[in-house]
Amino acid sequence: MSANDPNVPKDREQPGNGEIRASNLTAQIHHRGVGNPASALPRTAISNCFPGLEFDFRNFWRRAFVGITLVENNNYVVDAEPGYEHLKTRRLLSFDGHKVGTMVLTKGPVLPGGDPVTLASQPNPNAVSFMEWSNSIARIVHLQGKPVECEFTAHENALEEVYYDHGKTETLKVTLTLRHFFEGDTASFNPEMLKPGELTQGLCAPWQNDYRECACYYWAASRPDFVNVEPGDDGLARGDMWLSKRRTGTYVPDNRVDTRLWSYDDLFRSWQEDLQFVIRGKDADET
Repeated sequence: MSANDPNVPKDREQPGNGEIRASNLTAQIHHRGVGNPASALPRTAISNCFPGLEFDFRNFWRRAFVGITLVENNNYVVDAEPGYEHLKTRRLLSFDGHKVGTMVLTKGPVLPGGDPVTLASQPNPNAVSFMEWSNSIARIVHLQGKPVECEFTAHENALEEVYYDHGKTETLKVTLTLRHFFEGDTASFNPEMLKPGELTQGLCAPWQNDYRECACYYWAASRPDFVNVEPGDDGLARGDMWLSKRRTGTYVPDNRVDTRLWSYDDLFRSWQEDLQFVIRGKDADET
């Protein structure tokens, strides 16, 4: 979209003084979402069921529908406004004819080389995996501000996750209004969807690379576990494992019992003291 485009509103045209200004919503978001920290950009976060370190986009889903507040990763209704109290403790199963998220029946081998079986457990007897819920927003973004037919569990106190089988699962149908995601035509989130602090609520600990916990190695490019790297005369790199207690220039493989490394318990208690911040090229305790 250019400033000469006749479809651009006059108040969104580029100024004549040479200043460059974002002229559409996508450009605004990629520049900086109004009211958000500078690091809170869609392209810098991990768009998966695990939150990124920059902001937790999952929380955007909590109040997507007027009248109810959901648990963002399993659609359990934890709160409801007057007139919607009967939906509290139910689970949202579908909207506008679509399944919510990708609730799949979890199957796989129990032992190496074994046949796949249903992986039910005591806390999850229906063997439901709730994945990639954010794809649901893409399917209904065009319905912002409009009434949407939603289906909830027919029973209250739906503590167990439910595998939704369209046409077979008994549901309660209710029409709810989908909120507008943004405030007007700005890149600022609708304040009715997010409360202060929620955008960064539930993030990883500030020191955590998340290698162990999600075991997916998402952070390798931007948050390497090989730090303090310097080239050696032999052409090889020298550096430290990020959990190392001392800067030695020798990489120590990740090991939960190696006393040369800080443990996660150590860092939960005192990560500010244990991890050395680098200030003007020197470790903090040397400045």
